[in-house]
Amino acid sequence: MNVVFFDVDGVLNSEKFLCEKHGEFINPKNVANLKMVVDATGAKLVMTSDWRKQVIDKDISKAHVRELIDRLADAGMEVYGATSSGDELRNKYGDYTRACAVKDYVVANSVEGYVIFDDMDMDWEAHELDSHWINTENVLVGLSEADAMNAISIINQ
Repeated sequence: MNVVFFDVDGVLNSEKFLCEKHGEFINPKNVANLKMVVDATGAKLVMTSDWRKQVIDKDISKAHVRELIDRLADAGMEVYGATSSGDELRNKYGDYTRACAVKDYVVANSVEGYVIFDDMDMDWEAHELDSHWINTENVLVGLSEADAMNAISIINQ
């Protein structure tokens, strides 16, 4: 199974987008770039974002969750799963980071090809995940077309 692990803030939006599109949370261009990766690799979407519990529970009482679910659905995508929370993994890893959750998911689910979209270094190198991490530019763009092309190469290698 191929997987795209993704954060939301700084990936599917940017600071510029949030300022310019007051009241919107998800940039359709970034969703289109994510769709490009999914279409080219057959990857499943797995959330690493702090939004993951609300999205998995489909808590559409939250506008940002409803918008994310709707924008993904409009593009023909849905969230397949989510990484475990820190509470679930803290005993296993001690110093929990998002990297621990991704590594745990990869091993537990026999993931073959994968990429990680995140705008922050979550200790990826320390967990030997840095070759799968694409650092999205959170201020102006988020997930760019160049990031999507890079992701396709990483997953399909």
